[in-house]
Amino acid sequence: MNNTYFHRVQKETNTRFWINNPTLEQAKSAIAAGAVGCTTNPSYVSKLFASKDDFRIVLRAIDLLLPYEADDSIVASKVQQMMVSRLADLFLPLYERSGGKQGLVTIQGDPFAETNTDLIIREGLENRRIGENICIKIPVTKWGIEAINAMVERNIPTMATEVMSLSQMVSICEAYQKISAESNHNPPFYVTHITGILDDHFKRVVEQNNLHIDEKLLRYAGLSIAKAEYELLKQRSYPGIMIGGGARKLEDFTELVGGDLSITINWTGTADVLLGLDKPVVSRIAENLSGEEMEQLKQQLPDYRKALEVDGMGVDAYYEYGGVELFRTSFQKGWDELLGLIARRRKEYHGN
Repeated sequence: MNNTYFHRVQKETNTRFWINNPTLEQAKSAIAAGAVGCTTNPSYVSKLFASKDDFRIVLRAIDLLLPYEADDSIVASKVQQMMVSRLADLFLPLYERSGGKQGLVTIQGDPFAETNTDLIIREGLENRRIGENICIKIPVTKWGIEAINAMVERNIPTMATEVMSLSQMVSICEAYQKISAESNHNPPFYVTHITGILDDHFKRVVEQNNLHIDEKLLRYAGLSIAKAEYELLKQRSYPGIMIGGGARKLEDFTELVGGDLSITINWTGTADVLLGLDKPVVSRIAENLSGEEMEQLKQQLPDYRKALEVDGMGVDAYYEYGGVELFRTSFQKGWDELLGLIARRRKEYHGN
């Protein structure tokens, strides 16, 4: 499989393929197909419920922890660590062969605790103990920026996530620059633009307000912001590598090909489809909506304007921005599903 679509993307461009929230078998397939990294989010364990083999390991981890831990939230965090550790082990050889440039695996903490900087930091430090190729994933909010600063001070790889606007990208890149200069540390640093979820938010606004927007413009709204974000990051020589995330369609990968960036996608429905199509590699990063089309979106969708303009939002507004809220809610749903399973297993344990 050394000439898959993703291998050719890597040979012909500076774009790199990461796999998102995979089962163990999907992670193995992704590595064989050319994946150089792996992302997970707080919904990760709940997504493993659909895999018979992985679910069995989840249940075993829960049952082993229950006698020793009374707090279900702590059990959830420990189970997440165990499941992510399996991915870290799989990607470790790649990490070692590349001298730490590839093979990173991300982990993000409790999505109900995103306004508690101290807890985010404690979770990050504990999660880092999983392995040397663990990258701590933290949302770009006013609390998350402080926590990312704490990771950089300790020379810990970080991934800034839930980024859906140029203002968020600017805030975290400039924060990294400052703390890196002060601490003399420059650990691996990724800035994740969440394309598809942002599109979902725009569609939600359109439906709620019965707006009539050109279908093409709406389809490429999130991507147009991602491309503008990438262009600004390069123009200003900001630190870090942009990574496209939250993919909802094939274009969320193919439209970013050609950039000096990474893209993380799910195996089922995206990576497997792109492998099957096996199309020629085409650089699309420089192709964007016209200025006139982007102006039209700005006029019709105020949230598009907020995301596209460099000063569209202040730091205090990031947490409540609609796309960020939508993504966080999906994480909380997945975390709740894990907590529900833990509660049921605890009831059964005490019943015995």
